[in-house]
Amino acid sequence: MILNDLPLYLLDDILFRLEPKSLAIMRCTNKYFQSYISHDSDFSVVRPSLFNLCSYGDTSVCCHRLVSSCDFISLEETAKLNFRNRCYIFGSCSGLLLIYINGLFVANPFTKTFRLLDHTSSSLLPWIVGGDGRYYFPNEHKYPQGNNARTERAMCVGFAVNRTTKIFKIVCILEMETVYGFEINDGYCWRLSETTINASSKSDLTTRMKPVYLDGTLHWLRNDGSIIAFNPETEQARMIPSIFHRESDMKLLFAADDNINRLTLLLGTKETISVYALRKNSKWILARQIKNVSMEDNIFVRWNMVAYDGKHLVVREMKDRSKGVVRLHDMEFMMKENDFKGLVHVYDMEANSWRVLGSTWCPSHYDRDFYKFMPSLFPVEEDEQTKVIVASDDQRIRYLSAVMRLIDTTK
Repeated sequence: MILNDLPLYLLDDILFRLEPKSLAIMRCTNKYFQSYISHDSDFSVVRPSLFNLCSYGDTSVCCHRLVSSCDFISLEETAKLNFRNRCYIFGSCSGLLLIYINGLFVANPFTKTFRLLDHTSSSLLPWIVGGDGRYYFPNEHKYPQGNNARTERAMCVGFAVNRTTKIFKIVCILEMETVYGFEINDGYCWRLSETTINASSKSDLTTRMKPVYLDGTLHWLRNDGSIIAFNPETEQARMIPSIFHRESDMKLLFAADDNINRLTLLLGTKETISVYALRKNSKWILARQIKNVSMEDNIFVRWNMVAYDGKHLVVREMKDRSKGVVRLHDMEFMMKENDFKGLVHVYDMEANSWRVLGSTWCPSHYDRDFYKFMPSLFPVEEDEQTKVIVASDDQRIRYLSAVMRLIDTTK
């Protein structure tokens, strides 16, 4: 099959991943691509981005563009909300965001289309965002205490987009001791799947570790290294009995390598980051070791790995501003007393080199979640409820629009 014969959604997905130089070469291959990829097309101006916000709900959402030039600093764009409209992001998949701003939305920031969903009928989501919802497993109830305990369970929410059927689904995994159930929303209503899975031993889901969507299946990592896999289409679940050994001082990231289409596990120390790929026999094999980015001990506070896709690894470090100046290439950021500055570093897996992507503000007492956004033309159709709130000039829509404008095709 030649590229001309590909379904448009697959062709768009390929073109959005290409660098501008590669796009220019593609335009020269034949007349079809010359017309499909114009000089001012969105493929050449919209690049993958990183959204980040406070893990416990935030009044501002930040965004960096994942630019390719090593000489370019990606300035952080910010969308400001107010304290009554705290924002939560629960997932990013195939160009869609699952985002909560005093209401649950599925939105495509690139096409500026969205739909309002009912979250109140979920047994988990209202509890996470601070409502009156009760988090329960069938016939059992759990009430973890505290705001942090609520939002730390956000990793129980999975978001899956099927590009072929143009259907998205939200899956909440409900855990009770060694038994797991699944709550599903197909964009219209919530229901409890008949599928449950029993684990042979008790182990909690890894706190604040987002599920990974790969090959039409959502994967949740447990503390013992095993993985719970659930297919939203077939509603089949299975346990992957993988095992890994992690030292207490190691950082951990569960992700997918798009290049080899494998689940990956990254274990890192301040000196070295090891990348493991999951084989079909459920064993992790060491695929690569990377020397970690250099961090200055005198102003270093903490660091973590925030994103990986097989092409780039993104690391964030937090520095104490009260002890000097943060320097990014030829730019200096003066540090202020009792404040912190986060630096976002990107490792290019092909070039084998680190560079600074940009800086981000980091309150010392909050963790931040990062979501890679890959632009797409995936349609989000409005329903009647969404049309009503748009017509009423609902304040939530203004804040959602501000977040979507962070993906700006005019820049």
